[in-house]
Amino acid sequence: MTERGDHNPDRQLDEALASLHLEARMSNRSLDDARAKLMREASAKGAPAAKSPFRRRGLVVGVAAAAAAAVVGGVAALGGGGGAPAQPVAQPTTAQQPTKRDVSLLSASKVLNDAADKITANDPELKSGQYRYVEVKGSYSRGFQIGTPQEVVSAPAGYTYLADVTYQTWIPADVTQEWLEKRVPGSAKLIGSSMPAAEVPAYQPADTDKGERRGACGDFFPNSQPKKVCGDATDSGQPAFYANLPRDPDQLLAWLKNYTSQRGSSPSTMFHFGIQFLNSGIMPADLRSPLLRAMSKIDGVKVVEEATTPDGRKGLALGLDSDQERRDLIVDPDKGEIIGERTVAKAQADYPWIKPGTVTSSVSVTTKIAPAIGVVPAS
Repeated sequence: MTERGDHNPDRQLDEALASLHLEARMSNRSLDDARAKLMREASAKGAPAAKSPFRRRGLVVGVAAAAAAAVVGGVAALGGGGGAPAQPVAQPTTAQQPTKRDVSLLSASKVLNDAADKITANDPELKSGQYRYVEVKGSYSRGFQIGTPQEVVSAPAGYTYLADVTYQTWIPADVTQEWLEKRVPGSAKLIGSSMPAAEVPAYQPADTDKGERRGACGDFFPNSQPKKVCGDATDSGQPAFYANLPRDPDQLLAWLKNYTSQRGSSPSTMFHFGIQFLNSGIMPADLRSPLLRAMSKIDGVKVVEEATTPDGRKGLALGLDSDQERRDLIVDPDKGEIIGERTVAKAQADYPWIKPGTVTSSVSVTTKIAPAIGVVPAS
């Protein structure tokens, strides 16, 4: 039996932080126009999350369970207040639920540019002894195929779980010093199989989805290949990768097209990597705004729906389809924060037993300052 796993974004905190090459995480993040129409008709549905058309190296990158999106809606509520007995007077309550947005009227380009306007261009400086803390709560597809290599090709059979994993990473100000990463597995849900559910083996977390690891420069897997080089400017898991990137949106878009040229530079590929970089947890603040503006220029990006991340934050999901999946970036348009990502399976999903519309990964990312290595910052 062969295990195949995906992680997103991931992110670099999964195996991407292990091998620290985001490209390797390509797999990796619903219901586009149809969803918008259904929402307008007040028939709101939870949006499924999917897998990316890019196969990741079995690294983990995301949180949440099979329902990584929720429609947020509300109506104004009025409470009755008492006046004179003969003439009761209605008084409005002080609390009012937020009004649901009609996402069909929203432009993805405007949402991304408005979010970019709100981003603070400065990162907090770490004091002596402090660490950058990056927490990734995610749900990731863990696929298993059954049979000989020939059978896998001719008649694919197997099953897929959506497994929860939380990644906690402590990064020192001097990134050449020791980093700490903890991976904590959670529950798992069967999201598809080629056999009766009763015959599917119980899920067991892989060794790479659990445990504590330390390493200078984030080299948590020193025996992995290619060998990690500290300060490598071609390694998207290291701050050096982002230091020399252009800050002009048009130049960034050209760079992103060139970076993905060996994968065709398609809009979906460019959007995929843009999401991965934004959710790396180590991208500097002054690069996030121009990258959002660059991504606003990618053809085909749409506002999908209002969504809730695995850690409960609410925002807008902006997605782009490929034949295999839809990749979603989730932003808080009011604060200008990138709060997560997800993937939703399409008609040509990697595994034939995965139904279109199934959420195949969902991730939320939080960064804070920790007072010491191994200490989780207060909320």
